[in-house]
Amino acid sequence: MKPRFFLAGMLFLATSLSLAALDKETAKKEDPQPKPAAEKESKRPRRAAPGEITCSLHLTWWDEPPMAEGERLELAIQVDKTTTPFMAGQMQIGPAVEYIGPGAVTIVRKLKTQVEDVDKKGKPITRTVENWVPFASCVVPAGQPDILVLLMLVPGKPQAIARAFDINQETFPFGSFHILNFSKARVGCSLAGKVFFAEPGQRAKSPMVMSQRQVVNFRLAVFETGGAQRRLYSTPIILDERTRRLYFVTEVPGADIEQRYETRTLVDYRQVQPTATEDPATEKPEPKATKAPTKAAPKAEK
Repeated sequence: MKPRFFLAGMLFLATSLSLAALDKETAKKEDPQPKPAAEKESKRPRRAAPGEITCSLHLTWWDEPPMAEGERLELAIQVDKTTTPFMAGQMQIGPAVEYIGPGAVTIVRKLKTQVEDVDKKGKPITRTVENWVPFASCVVPAGQPDILVLLMLVPGKPQAIARAFDINQETFPFGSFHILNFSKARVGCSLAGKVFFAEPGQRAKSPMVMSQRQVVNFRLAVFETGGAQRRLYSTPIILDERTRRLYFVTEVPGADIEQRYETRTLVDYRQVQPTATEDPATEKPEPKATKAPTKAAPKAEK
């Protein structure tokens, strides 16, 4: 074989191999292979391990902590090294925080500390170090899908007491009225003539569950161990099927019986879903008010 034909053949072979490699690389870019299953599974929420619970937590304050203007208390739920920040209102069932973890729920607060340091040039600087520190904890029994966590600030300390209450709609439906007795006395309630009692430290359910709006007579009294009695309320109230109420009775130790007991109510409103026939897009804007030259505008009815 002549040298020039041999050289031409070698050049043709090298060019063919280069083009084949280029085509293969282009095909990879145009038709990417699916990611391994392990990468997809790593993005899924983790499952509860043996002994862990799964529930929705709704956190609220008994009294919101006083804060200076511009400051706020940053809180989170901590499981192992993972923190889930949340916001809490006062005496309301707010948005849910989905929880998977131990039955003892740990709540932490963000602590910011000023630390003196030096930069790369050796000049002194002050930097802020942030850490999560323990703030409150409570035990949540297994098998309760919806939990209200009530936070009570400990006076003079950067801590809170947390109490967990079952608010599952199967046991606490809309239209119901429950009493949570935090006092040492027995609490008696008469609601539309139906009488029930909440023992010290216990929760009691009204035998009535409203199916429509109704005005009912409401009476509440405490019965102390020594025989003393104190009527707290005697008034008509409005109940309906769209709300559910938690009625708290607390005690101020050492105070006179007339001032010893306090009550608070947490009202939860059912979120009404719009019907299929409702179409907000077709609503017409209200006409702008115009001044009549000879007549005064009519007053709005109250």
